[in-house]
Amino acid sequence: MSIAIPMLNESGYITDCLDSFKAQDYPLSRLDVMVIDGGSDDGCRLVVDAYARDNPWVRVVENPIGSASAAFNVGMDRAAGEVVCLFSSHGVADADYVSTSVAALHRSGAAGVGGRYRHEGLDPTSRAIGAAMVSPVGMASPHRFASEARDVDTISHPAYWRDMMREIGCFDESLDRNSDYEFNHRMRSAGHRLHFDPTIGSVYRPRPNLNALFRQFWFYGKWKARVAERHPSSVRPRHLVAPLAVLAAAATPFMLLARGPRRLAGLGWSAYALVIGYGVRRADAKAGGASIPTLAAAFPVMHAAWGAGFIKSVLERVFGGRSR
Repeated sequence: MSIAIPMLNESGYITDCLDSFKAQDYPLSRLDVMVIDGGSDDGCRLVVDAYARDNPWVRVVENPIGSASAAFNVGMDRAAGEVVCLFSSHGVADADYVSTSVAALHRSGAAGVGGRYRHEGLDPTSRAIGAAMVSPVGMASPHRFASEARDVDTISHPAYWRDMMREIGCFDESLDRNSDYEFNHRMRSAGHRLHFDPTIGSVYRPRPNLNALFRQFWFYGKWKARVAERHPSSVRPRHLVAPLAVLAAAATPFMLLARGPRRLAGLGWSAYALVIGYGVRRADAKAGGASIPTLAAAFPVMHAAWGAGFIKSVLERVFGGRSR
């Protein structure tokens, strides 16, 4: 079993990530954990070098390009195991993550499996952001909130059969974000299945504040548009909700000039407020000490950033340059 962990300036997270693999119920002698460094300069490389000296199942691999997609390709190329897991340096694996991933691959017959992807913050702000991200009102990806085993279009902290990965080819290194979804789309287009199994568990540490969340989702939207351009069939209705909402919000000042459109705008904003209220109420019950104002703000921040990033990317491609 090979674990590929892209790393770039993750001094606050990488030790917890590696410790979680050290605590696996899977034999360490059968683990091959690759920390794929993209040129870190915050001291985390020294931390991992020292960790690897004491734990021979950990090795550091260079990623001269630096991007996550390039790191995935390095991991796939250098993997020693028959199964390859792609794991975030912000992540913490449950103690049975590896063993349940391997069992799920055999049981499901799928090319790749993923499981529960719990967003757990370390303070009230990041807990609120995490609760919003796993809500259907937030990211709306089934693999983030589903509770029953099912085939899905993409998976988090995935485990793949190495040979099936190599059959599909490389991750697209021209994509700074969303290369995993694009890779998964090609895998499904080739006739392979991706399977969500709730018995597989891991934690992701969400962004620490709303500014960082906005930047994260801006780039998600931007690069989702690039993937949609290359693979129109990869687009799901949920991918278009945020861009359409941003366009509707931009049209609101013009709609206020006439009575009919004004009423329509009022109904639209009222409906959106109800959706946000539902999202806050549902997420708050599971958030555990989250900041409620941050939770309420996180939903529109994600929607606005994702939608605006998507629209800007489309305009850049249509007009062949930078759009404001």
